[in-house]
Amino acid sequence: DDGIYRYDGATGGLAQVWRASTVARESADGPYVRGREGGTALLRWDGTTQQACGGGKWSDFSARGVCAFAGSGADTAVYTSGAGQDGAPDGRKILPADWAAGTFAWDGTGRDLAIVRGEARPEPVRQHSTLWVLDVRQGRLEKVFDSASPTSYLTGLSWSGRRISFIEIDSTSASAGADGVNIHLWVLDVDTGRRIDLGHVIYPPRWSPDGRLAFVRGGDRFTWTHKELAVLDRDWSVSVVAGGGSTIALAPAWEPVDHGSRLAWVEAPDTSECCLRYVAGLGPSAQRVAVLDTGAGRVTMRCPGMVTEGVRRSADGRSVLLLCRVPGVEYHALQVWFAPVGAAPRALVTGLGDLAFGYYGKQPSLLDMTAWSLADR
Repeated sequence: DDGIYRYDGATGGLAQVWRASTVARESADGPYVRGREGGTALLRWDGTTQQACGGGKWSDFSARGVCAFAGSGADTAVYTSGAGQDGAPDGRKILPADWAAGTFAWDGTGRDLAIVRGEARPEPVRQHSTLWVLDVRQGRLEKVFDSASPTSYLTGLSWSGRRISFIEIDSTSASAGADGVNIHLWVLDVDTGRRIDLGHVIYPPRWSPDGRLAFVRGGDRFTWTHKELAVLDRDWSVSVVAGGGSTIALAPAWEPVDHGSRLAWVEAPDTSECCLRYVAGLGPSAQRVAVLDTGAGRVTMRCPGMVTEGVRRSADGRSVLLLCRVPGVEYHALQVWFAPVGAAPRALVTGLGDLAFGYYGKQPSLLDMTAWSLADR
C-alpha cells in the first residue's frame, strides 16, 4: 500500500506510521520521507511524526533545518521555509517559476542547493537539462554542468562533501537507455570544476561516509549478467571490487557510520540463462550471497532457502538486514531478515512488495525501502 511502517525490534511490533511515501534521507532523529503528492515529513524513531516541508512535487529538508520546496499546482517557483542556525529567512522565494527548476538536493552543510534546470532547445522537443548550485544565504547561482548533447537529461543528484554525483541520459529511447546506451554516471567537484564520467550504469551509486563512491558498471538491461562493482576513491582513482568474468556484483551498501567505511554487496554467478528462470528464482543466477568486507577479510551470508537480493549494515557494523526473495512467488515475494554478522538470520517482516527484478535495472534496495535506527535491536 506504499505506507511507511515501523518495526520495533524490542517487541516485534509492526505498525503503519505514515501514508504513501518513500524514504528520502535519514537523520539521528529518524528518516525524512517524501510524499507521493509532495511534501516531506520526519518520522521519529519512536513512531511519532512531524511535517517538515509542504509544497508541490519536489522538496528537500536540509541539515540546518531549512526546507526547499516547489510550489503547488501550476506554481513551479522554489521556496525555503524554516530557519537553520544561520537564521535563513522563513518563506522566501529563491527561484522564480520561469527559471524552470526540476529536482534539487541540499549539500551536507545545508548551505548549497544543487538544482537541475530544464532549458528549452530546438528539436528534439525534450528539454535540455543543466546543473546549477545555489548558495542560498548569499543568493549566488552558478552553472556547474552543461552537456554538449542537445537531449541531455539529468537525474539522481547526491552530494558527498563538495562533490555531486548524478546520472546523465542523453538518449530519447527508453529501450536504448535500459541497455545503458548513452547513460553516464558523472561525479563533479563544485569548487574545482573537476569531473569524471564513470560510464554506463543502471543501478543507483552509493556514497560512503568518508567520501568514496561505489557504483555498478555494466550497460545491459538484465541485472544477472555483465555487472561489476567499482569504487571511485577520494583521489579520483577507480578500482574494481567484485564482479567481472564469471561473477556479477550488485547492491553496494556502506556502513552508515565511518568505521573505516567498509562495503557490502550481493554476488552471484554471471549467466546468460533465460530471463524467466531468473525471475522465478531458479538456476545459477539465484545462487546469490551477501558479501561483507569486515576489515579482516570477507564474510558471506545468505537467506535460507531463498534468493539473497540485498544487504544493509547496522550503524555499529555488527548486524545486517538481508533482503530475501521467495522463489516462484510472483507477488509479495520479498522478506526482510536480521542477523548478527556471520550468524544465522531470522525473519522480521514477510510478504513485502510485488516482484520487480531483473529488467531495466529493477532491483529493490534495502537502502531505499528501509531506514534503520542507531539502536542495535
